[in-house]
Amino acid sequence: MRRILSGTCLAFALSVTTPALTASPDHFALVHAGTLLAVPGRAPEREMTIIVKNDRIVGVRHGYLDAAAAGLGSGADAEVIDLRDRYVLPGLMDAHVHLIDEPSFGRRSSGRGNRAGRTPAQAAVNAMVYARRTLAAGFTTVRDLGSDDQAVFAVRDAIEAGRMIGPRILVAGSALAVTGGHGDSLPLDATGDPHSRLHDGTCDGASECRQAVRYQYKLGADVIKFTSTGGFSWNTGLEPQLFPDEIEAIVSTSHLVGLKAAAHAYSATSIKQAVRAGVDSIEHGFLVDDEGLSLMRKAGTYLVPTLSASYPPPIFRIPNPESVRIRGEHRAFERALAAGVRIAFGTDAGTFAHGDNAKEFGLMVKFGMQPMDAIRSATITTADLFGLSADVGTLEAGRVADLIALAGDPLEDVARLLQVDFVMKSGRIAKQGGRMTAPFSHPPPSADF
Repeated sequence: MRRILSGTCLAFALSVTTPALTASPDHFALVHAGTLLAVPGRAPEREMTIIVKNDRIVGVRHGYLDAAAAGLGSGADAEVIDLRDRYVLPGLMDAHVHLIDEPSFGRRSSGRGNRAGRTPAQAAVNAMVYARRTLAAGFTTVRDLGSDDQAVFAVRDAIEAGRMIGPRILVAGSALAVTGGHGDSLPLDATGDPHSRLHDGTCDGASECRQAVRYQYKLGADVIKFTSTGGFSWNTGLEPQLFPDEIEAIVSTSHLVGLKAAAHAYSATSIKQAVRAGVDSIEHGFLVDDEGLSLMRKAGTYLVPTLSASYPPPIFRIPNPESVRIRGEHRAFERALAAGVRIAFGTDAGTFAHGDNAKEFGLMVKFGMQPMDAIRSATITTADLFGLSADVGTLEAGRVADLIALAGDPLEDVARLLQVDFVMKSGRIAKQGGRMTAPFSHPPPSADF
C-alpha cells in the first residue's frame, strides 16, 4: 500500500507543479520487402513498401518508397529497413506452447530442480528465456496452455508493459484437471485442500469446475485449458477423465466470462463430448473418429494438431514411442484436412525445445497440407482462433506491425521457415541480421511491479 500511495502522491504532485508532458513524436518505419506475402492465401508481390507508424501498419505500397513518396512529410522520423533481398510475411503464431517447460533428461527426480519443487519464480525465469527464443524463431504471438497461477502471467505482463521484448502471450494459467488426472500435480497431503486445488487447477464435479474457471479468470487468464483425457507426457492413459457435465461446466463458464476454452483430448468420446459442449479448440485430437470430425466441421471447432509432440525427440527418449504408432495409425491430421476441419497451428513446444516450433510446418506439409495453407494456418487461421483477426495475421493497413523475413521462398521449401533472420514485433525490431536485440531493450516504465 505504501508504494501505491507514494506513487499516487507523486503523480498528483507532478500534475500540479509541472506542465503537461509533450507526447513523443510518431516513429515511422519504411520496410522495403523484396517479396511480400501480405495475406497468406493470396499471391505474394514483389518490391513492396510496408509503412509502419509506431506499432501499426498504415499502408502497403508498390515500389521502394522514401519518406516523401510515402507521404510522411519532410520532418517525419522515418527509418528505412532494407529487406529487398528477403521474403517478408506476417509474424507466425503457435496456439499450443508451455513456456515454463523444456525437456531436461538430466534433471533429478527429487530434491532441488525437479518439477514439483520448482517455484513460480524459477518458472518465470524459464518463461522469459523461452519466450525470447520463441520470438527469435519468428513467432510473435503464442498461446500458453498450462503453467501455474503466477509465472507466465508475470512474463506476459512484463512484455505488454514494455519491460522486455517477447511474443504476445495468451495465458491459460493452470490447466484444469480432475483429481489424479492428466495435469493434477498436487501431493497427496494437499489433495483435499481447497486453496491448493484452486492454485493447481484441480476440480471434481461441475460446481468445483465452474469455480476453477472463475479462479483462472480472476487471475487474468486469456483462455481456459482443460484436460479431458490422459496424455503421453504424464503416462495417464488416453481415455476420458471428465464426465460430460464437468466438460459442459468448464466450457459454459469460460464462455460466460468471455474466454475461449481449449480441450486436451485424445479419445474420440471425449472429443465429441467437448465439441457438443461448445469447446473452441481440440488440442491433439489423435484418436478422433469420423463422427467427431463431422461435428467439428459443423460447429467450426478448431483442431490444434501438435504433430511435433508426437515425434521424437520431444519428451520421449526411445526411438519409436507409442505416440508415433498412434498418430500413424489414426492419421487424425490427414483426415481432418480432408474433412474440411479448421486447423490452427500448434506445436506443444515445451515437450521439445522452444525455438524449434517451425518444424511443425514440415510435418504438416509431409502429411498433405500445401505450404501456403500451412502458413495461413499459422497466421490467419490461428489469429481467428485467438480472436485477434482485427490486429494480427496479415500485413495490411490497420494491423499491428508483426512481421518476419527470411532468405528463401517458403512456398518452394517450407523448411525455410526454420531460418528466420528478421523479426519485428509491434513495430519494434526484435531481430535483425540473424541477431536478437538486447533482452530488456524497451524504455523502462516509470515504476516497478
